[in-house]
Amino acid sequence: MLAIWLIVLAAGALLATQLDGALSGGGFTNPRAEALVTQKVVQKAFGDAPNQVVVVLDGDKTLTDPDYGSATNILRSAGATTITTPVDNSAFVSRSGHTAVITAGFDGDGTSAQNLVPGLQSKLSADGSAKNVYVTGQPALDFQLNAHSKEDATRAELIVFPLLIMVLLVVFGTVVATVLPLLVAGSALAIASGIGFLATHVTDISNLYSNIVSMIGLAVAVDYSLFIIKRFREELDRGETPADAVVTAMQTAGKSVLYSGIAVVLALAALFIPRVMAFTSIALGGIVVTIVALAVTVLVLPAGLVLLGDRVNRLRIPLPARREKRTTPHRHPRHPGLIGLAGIIVMLAVATPILGISLQSPVASATVLPANDPARIGLEVIKKDIGQEGLFPIDVILTSHGNSTSTQVLTLANKATEFLTKEPGVNSVDSVTTRGIPTEQLTAALDAATTPKPLSQVFHRSNGTTTMRLLVTSTQGPDSVQAHDLVRTIRTGLPAALGTGASVAVTGATAQGLDFDNTLIAGFPLIAGVVLLLTFLMLAFAFRSALLPALALLFNVLVVAASLGLLTAVQHAVSTQPLNSVTPILLFAVMFGLSMDYMVIMISRMREAHRGGLAYDAAVLDGARRTRRMINSAAVIMIAVFCSFMTGQIGIVREIGIGLAIAVALDAVVIRIIVMPNILRAIGPRAFGAKRGTTETASEDAVLPGPEVVEV
Repeated sequence: MLAIWLIVLAAGALLATQLDGALSGGGFTNPRAEALVTQKVVQKAFGDAPNQVVVVLDGDKTLTDPDYGSATNILRSAGATTITTPVDNSAFVSRSGHTAVITAGFDGDGTSAQNLVPGLQSKLSADGSAKNVYVTGQPALDFQLNAHSKEDATRAELIVFPLLIMVLLVVFGTVVATVLPLLVAGSALAIASGIGFLATHVTDISNLYSNIVSMIGLAVAVDYSLFIIKRFREELDRGETPADAVVTAMQTAGKSVLYSGIAVVLALAALFIPRVMAFTSIALGGIVVTIVALAVTVLVLPAGLVLLGDRVNRLRIPLPARREKRTTPHRHPRHPGLIGLAGIIVMLAVATPILGISLQSPVASATVLPANDPARIGLEVIKKDIGQEGLFPIDVILTSHGNSTSTQVLTLANKATEFLTKEPGVNSVDSVTTRGIPTEQLTAALDAATTPKPLSQVFHRSNGTTTMRLLVTSTQGPDSVQAHDLVRTIRTGLPAALGTGASVAVTGATAQGLDFDNTLIAGFPLIAGVVLLLTFLMLAFAFRSALLPALALLFNVLVVAASLGLLTAVQHAVSTQPLNSVTPILLFAVMFGLSMDYMVIMISRMREAHRGGLAYDAAVLDGARRTRRMINSAAVIMIAVFCSFMTGQIGIVREIGIGLAIAVALDAVVIRIIVMPNILRAIGPRAFGAKRGTTETASEDAVLPGPEVVEV
């Protein structure tokens, strides 16, 4: 088994080295929504290239045509099919003449365009067309997001591994036992990354794959191996042989780990429902690394433990220890139901900020990137000196079928322009009727067999279908809440204003972001329903009970709601921007799976004690006591992993990291220590499938069995 593991690990590590170049940026769009479908119409009608790179020339001198020509030559040699310079569009240069914008369209897929970015940045900077040159636009933003995501994952791993070593040394007290979870985690990350590279040959995978593999992989791999090693050492301390100790550990903790891993996989599988690349990549990364971690934990780790035997306790760390003996019986609270209910009320109170939650994915925004990133600096320079609204307009597409006359077309265009101009938040509208062409000349131009070049970007007629484009800029920028509201208003109000004369569709970066948000919000009930149903069925099979799975779902919903409430409160305190729309769904799915670890481990130990002869109350408290230190250690490990991602440069990674860290802390401290044991005691033996009776229920003065030895 160990030999097979080493071979698979070597192959996975080799493939993992090629993963970064195969990942794609972006993925925060719905290809089936109105904006993306309409974007294809725009590309066909007006010849827009699918990938628009923006080059910013900025310096201390007035830029001239030769400067534009030099940059244009570099772009054409890289494969640009369309190029627009300040010569073509006077709005592309600042009043001082020191800052200019050049846009270049590239055909092909997004990944190919992204991979051109570093070469373009290097060549344009060395060309000397301007003192400072920045390559930005969506391909550059996606490329830099990909690069920084990998940096975030690597940085988080470098931070968290020393923390893991310290926590595991305290938990196990020996170097040998500490090394084992680290080997499991490291191999899980390497193999999952290698599988990810193979998957890129089948479908596009977002750069978030690397982040989620590190985030989920470190958490589950270390926790799962921790549970098994702890139980193995317990059995060794009882005098069992290594082989028997492994069998017992796998029949108890191993079975709990298996069900916990299945819960994580089922919860993450629901993220495939929206069918958008970002969520598909997150789901795929989490599922792959969890399955790999499970395989290594339940197949390879037992083999290693059998070979190590008592040597798992070698190289003991001289940590201080104390023995705590009970001189009097430990009496448990007489009103567990009230205590459990109080804990639930506290969690609900913490969740109340959700009522004011605001969600929006960042579009046409570089704020997700670090301040020194060239793609971000480029957009900030444009915004400061020129104004970026024209680079990311709201595209309103009017399509008229049938042989519409030029007069009818102009009437539609005038109505639409008038409607849009009057809307709050509209900065400008560019259409066939705003180009300053007299009506008679404009009518003649529209009737011509070939559309004149000045109108070719806003008017197209082919096979009896007339397509017009109105470019709308907002006063607060494409990533503002106002711009999103404006898209909603256009979609609902403009068709009514135009009547039946033409169909209306809206595209552009803002519309794409809004469609992505709507896709997630509309899909959340189905995602939540699938997660709840699959988790309930899995736990019902594991526990042979309907009540315990129902309690598990209740506890998990409380944890997710409370953590989202705290995250919302923190966001409102430090920023006016809404939460990323990805965060709540991802937090729900990931935390729902991860928190099952504690539920399964605790319930299994309680039922084991109850079946071993302890009265119900004593068994509940004994199971909670025996697993408390292990669960707290596992929670510290998870919190350390998630907090390490709070150092990331990508905003969504930081949000997810802090959200999961808060959720784990609430789950371990409030739910597993306070709420769950007391609710179980209040319910009585029927929670384990037994009828309440005198032989099953301990008295109010029941004591925990035996003295407790506490290791520090």
